[in-house]
Amino acid sequence: MTERTSASWLVYALGALCAGAIVVAFLLVGPASGSQASVTRTAKAADGVVQSTVSGSGTLAPASKVSVNFAPSGTLTGLFVSVGDHVKGGELLAEISPSSAESSLRSAEIALTSAEASYQDALEGLTPAEQRQAEISAEQSRASVSSAKQSLRQDRQTAKSEAASAAATVTQAEVSLKSTEQSVAVEAKSQQDTLNQDVSQRGTDEKVVVEARTQLEEAKALLAAEKAKSPPSEQKISSAESKVTSAESTLKSAETKVTQDGYSVLTAQNAQAAQLIKGQQSIDSVRNTVTNAKKTKASTELRSEQTIAQAQTSLASQELSLQSTLAANEVKAAPPKTSTVISAENNVKSAQLTVEKARQTLSETKLYAPTEGIVASIKNTVGESVSGSGTEGSSTSGDSSNSGGTGATDSSGTGDTGSAASSGTGTSATGSTGATSKGSGASGSAAGSGTGTTGSSTTGTSGSSGTGSSATGGAGSSATGGSGSAGTGGTTGSESGHSESGGASSTSDSDGGSFHDISDTSSDGSYSDIADTGSGTAGTSSTGAAATGTSSESSSSSSSSSFIELVDVHGYQLVVALSESEISSVHVGQIATVTVEALEGRKFAAEVVSLPVLSTTSSGVVSYDVTFQLNQVEAALKPGMSATAEVVVKQAEGVNVPTSAISADSVTVEHDGKQERRRVTTGLAGNTSTIILSGLKAEETVVLPAASTTSSSASLTSKLAGRIGAGGLGGGGAGGGFAGGGGGGAFFRGGG
Repeated sequence: MTERTSASWLVYALGALCAGAIVVAFLLVGPASGSQASVTRTAKAADGVVQSTVSGSGTLAPASKVSVNFAPSGTLTGLFVSVGDHVKGGELLAEISPSSAESSLRSAEIALTSAEASYQDALEGLTPAEQRQAEISAEQSRASVSSAKQSLRQDRQTAKSEAASAAATVTQAEVSLKSTEQSVAVEAKSQQDTLNQDVSQRGTDEKVVVEARTQLEEAKALLAAEKAKSPPSEQKISSAESKVTSAESTLKSAETKVTQDGYSVLTAQNAQAAQLIKGQQSIDSVRNTVTNAKKTKASTELRSEQTIAQAQTSLASQELSLQSTLAANEVKAAPPKTSTVISAENNVKSAQLTVEKARQTLSETKLYAPTEGIVASIKNTVGESVSGSGTEGSSTSGDSSNSGGTGATDSSGTGDTGSAASSGTGTSATGSTGATSKGSGASGSAAGSGTGTTGSSTTGTSGSSGTGSSATGGAGSSATGGSGSAGTGGTTGSESGHSESGGASSTSDSDGGSFHDISDTSSDGSYSDIADTGSGTAGTSSTGAAATGTSSESSSSSSSSSFIELVDVHGYQLVVALSESEISSVHVGQIATVTVEALEGRKFAAEVVSLPVLSTTSSGVVSYDVTFQLNQVEAALKPGMSATAEVVVKQAEGVNVPTSAISADSVTVEHDGKQERRRVTTGLAGNTSTIILSGLKAEETVVLPAASTTSSSASLTSKLAGRIGAGGLGGGGAGGGFAGGGGGGAFFRGGG
């Protein structure tokens, strides 16, 4: 009884517990059928400021980057800084092997000595030894003319002899042909006579056969007649038989003779045909001999004409060479011309410039920091080959990237070609005395070209006068020619930036390296457009500095091609892309706010410093890269951090309401629990609010669009799961129970 009572109470308790759970679930979840609840929202019109902004995202970059490169190429022998080091302007960064530069300097000094010697020769004139050499050269030229005349006479005699021999050969061959044709004709006639005789004899013998056959028939007829007589006469029969036998013998003999005659005719015909073929072959052979003889005669005549023509050409060339030698000797013997002296002097100056350039190149084997900054990257290590860029430093600022824009031309350089061939091979007319004689006028000037004394000159003046000796002068000129290629430009930096807009300035350090930096403001106090920085006059020199001076609108650094890159972390810039509808509202000098997410959304004051000239298109979408300059700098800022820039492009003050309350230039006003539709005149539409110019006063209440919630019919279990955060059913601890997953909390927990 006690056990049954306890069990009943337990059942009642469990039933009550289940009923309570169902009631609680119903109260929490609500009815199972779908329902929709509408919530009315309102807002009050207020006086205030409405702003319209544009924004974009990008990454922070140092405001200034300086690419530092060796001007010459070489092997890196010393590296005195590491990535992250802080360096000062003029501090030694690295050095390359100076052996090549030292060798070039020695060659340039030797060439200068040679050019100075050539200059002295131009002033002093010919020495006695040189005069004697000129006389020997003239004698050699006269001897060459005499030899050419003798060769011409011999060639003419040889041609005459060969022509006579060839004509005699042709005549002899023609006589042989005529004789052969006559012999063949006689032999043909003889063969024809023999054939005719054989044919005639065969005709005679054929007549004898006919007669013999007639006699045989007569004898046979007589024999038959005698045998037919009665009584027959044996004597007559025997006589008749003898006549028949005799006639048969005669016929056989005649037929044999005819057969022999036929063989004779055939033999004669074959002999005649063979003789015809043989005779024709003999004639053809002799005719070929005649033809070959005539060809040989024509070939001999042509060869003789060519030989004589060559001898005449050689004679004419030797005579011209003699005239040229005599003229050259007269020029050498004449007093030095002013142009010759000036040309030699220019060669000396060019050689001096080459020496200066070589010394500068030697000094450029040591690389110094052009400005203060932090080492961001180092491309090479000690022992590796370093490529020279023709200029030691180039600077980029913000989104402008100028690759070697400065130092592209050298205001006092030797131009773009130097004098690589100035008076280079000044040989004399015959080429026999060019080794020691001073370059003769005509031929000496053919390859002559010296460098000018200013950067704008590319060929100089030495070539026009034809001075400078073929060997001595050549050595000097080849050295002066080296000045063009050895020139590094870069010492003066031809571009001065855009002073009217304050875009960029060019700076040169004492070692020939140059770089750009961004001016804070221009003369009128506004930031300049630096998108085209680095145009200037860069690139006007073909060689020399080998700097390009082109610019590009890219925020990427040139570290991939720079030996060392220095960055200035005392200022940051941010480049963001704005759409074509937004860019028209942005201008240089506008105040902006830059938000850095990595620093917990910290905001920094900034302003617009650069607008692009060209657009960027990606997947058919046009955008414009705008550069912002941060006016605040903190140690926590790092290059590459993601940031968002926001610019206030329009602003108005007055009565305003949420933009969502306006529909078709009307608003719904609520007053004393009633709603009325009222037309309004709108002004500036901001990001969330719009100015009301008329039709509404401050503090009036407007109705916002209703926010409705809709639920569909669902089971109690699914609603319960949704209510507690879409969690699963799971036991926990020792008691177990329902536990919500995801964002939900526990519905209830069991004890125990």
